Amino acid sequence: MATATSLQHCAAKMTSPLGSSNRGTAWLRVRHGTTPMSQTLTAAFPRRTVLAIAVGIAALAVIVGAVAFRGHHAATATDASGAVGVEASPSSGASPEIDILLGLARDATKEGRLVAPQGNNAYEYYLSVSQLDPKNATAQDALRETLPFASQEIEQQINRRELEEARREIALLRDYDPTNYTLIILGAKLDAQQQVVTAEDEAKADAIRRRNG
Repeated sequence: MATATSLQHCAAKMTSPLGSSNRGTAWLRVRHGTTPMSQTLTAAFPRRTVLAIAVGIAALAVIVGAVAFRGHHAATATDASGAVGVEASPSSGASPEIDILLGLARDATKEGRLVAPQGNNAYEYYLSVSQLDPKNATAQDALRETLPFASQEIEQQINRRELEEARREIALLRDYDPTNYTLIILGAKLDAQQQVVTAEDEAKADAIRRRNG
């Protein structure tokens, strides 16, 4: 009999929807409007659970912010390295002195200053580049291509009897190609013209002495 009574008592507890606990009482108070909803939620969710959820949300926000910052920093570094690469490319490995000399040589060529005036002409600039960098293809090509035009200018100077300037320019071209056949011919023509000029000067001097004698 005692055993049957105990089983009935347990069955009554299991079938009871609310029981006699404070939680059931609180739920009844809410349903009847006697207890605020905030108090009911506090009772349903312990304070430790709420704090754990809040901490988890804050940690997630920190992780998202760190990932975004690292992505922005990496993009900025990539842009900076790309800008440096674009700015360095025009030099193509040449020294600043060579770049300046090549620029001056190009300007002199455009303005027709191939071998004159002294110290400010294309040929001297290209020769200076060759001294700094003997394998510089730009300077070597320009010296080779400029030589025929410079030779024509020298020949015209010889015909005008501007012999000292012609002699300087022939020596300048010989610094690049000392065995050039055209320069050899120009040198011989210069010597012949010099002899003519010397003979004429001597004849004039003799004429002056005879008049004064």
